[in-house]
Amino acid sequence: MLGLAIHTASPQLGLMLQSIEGTVEGAVEGTSTAVRRHQVWDLGREVSSQLHVKMMEFVSPYTWQDLSFVAVAKGPGGFTGTRVGVVAARTLAQQLEIPLFGVSTLAALAMGVARESQSASKDIAVMMPAKRGEVFCAIYRFDKVGQPTPAFEDQVLIEAEWAETIKHWDRPLVQIQTAAGEGIANSVVGVSAIAHTRYRNGLRPDWSAVMPFYGQHPVVNC
Repeated sequence: MLGLAIHTASPQLGLMLQSIEGTVEGAVEGTSTAVRRHQVWDLGREVSSQLHVKMMEFVSPYTWQDLSFVAVAKGPGGFTGTRVGVVAARTLAQQLEIPLFGVSTLAALAMGVARESQSASKDIAVMMPAKRGEVFCAIYRFDKVGQPTPAFEDQVLIEAEWAETIKHWDRPLVQIQTAAGEGIANSVVGVSAIAHTRYRNGLRPDWSAVMPFYGQHPVVNC
């Protein structure tokens, strides 16, 4: 019983494989062992051609049939990378007939900070540069089971509007600002953590419900 998390919303590829409830029975030479590993590759534009090979190598010595669910960072992020990751995750979940969890890139970043700094008692404001002078942004609040819920939904704003939102927020905030693409794939750990909690709480979303969130159209209409 394993969960596979995929993150392609930046120039990097991030993968994480983790046991559900901590153990996988008889996975290697009749042993019972906990699995928790993740890795990041700088693939740039090669993510579409390398993704399937990297996933097969990463999952080994387990097989696709050992997966109980798939999770994917659904954006916001780079247009091509986000689309590639979501399409791959949808295809995998459909073929295996297992649940697919789509997780906001910003929620995954918030989850990572909350876990590392024990800041779950505060709202977490996440900002990531977009194109044309705008930013992807959201504010997350953590519920009783440690799940990030949006107090300010994922959206695209000009920087001045986001600054005003932060300035007038009426609760203590932890602010996260990332450079475009910088280290974002490491938040695949957050994607995995969110999906595992949802799975343990009985959620089983169908692959068809997960759609990419680009935030911006890649082409400007002039």
